[in-house]
Amino acid sequence: MPRTPTLIHLTAVTLALTALLACAACAGHTDVAPSTPVPTSTAASAVAVSPPPTSAAASAVAASPPPSSGRPDQQQLDTAADAVSHLGGSYQDVFTGLMVDVPGGGVIVYRKPGGGGFDAALAHLGLGVRVDLRDAPRSINELAATRNRVAALIGHTSDYSIVSVGDGSAVSFTRGVVEVGVSGNLASAQADLRGRFGDRVTVSVAQPLYG
Repeated sequence: MPRTPTLIHLTAVTLALTALLACAACAGHTDVAPSTPVPTSTAASAVAVSPPPTSAAASAVAASPPPSSGRPDQQQLDTAADAVSHLGGSYQDVFTGLMVDVPGGGVIVYRKPGGGGFDAALAHLGLGVRVDLRDAPRSINELAATRNRVAALIGHTSDYSIVSVGDGSAVSFTRGVVEVGVSGNLASAQADLRGRFGDRVTVSVAQPLYG
């Protein structure tokens, strides 16, 4: 059998297969245009907003302190009064009370005269302020006893009511009396209380309280 026709036949088959593969490749390839990129939105421009102008700071005005109504030695007066009051606690049958004399710059001390060595003890305190000794008809113990008896009548009177009972004023000290404020029938109150306590009380219409 001659060999040449076989080679020609194989060559033809090879060429046919090559052509077939080339056509298949052409059929499977598609040119796709690249998609156009979507433009990104432009960033908003930053707008610099100027802050509102601040108001000018108010000038600081140094206010002058109000003048003091007390004395420069007020603390010394108060200390002296405390010392006298403390001493009076040991002489309650003689000592009556005290008042701070702010205008005069001293302490006014009320006591029953000539008893118990109170005056000598007071002189030894060395208070450093002026002390004005004044006589009083009754001691702090005597005033307290009357005050307690009057206070016990509160809510137990007729025709009048006891509103206030006090024994810490200059009137109480100098006159040795307990001051009683009442409401209602003043004449009835005066007759009743003076009948009970004599000259150890004063009776008047109670002052209204303001709140």
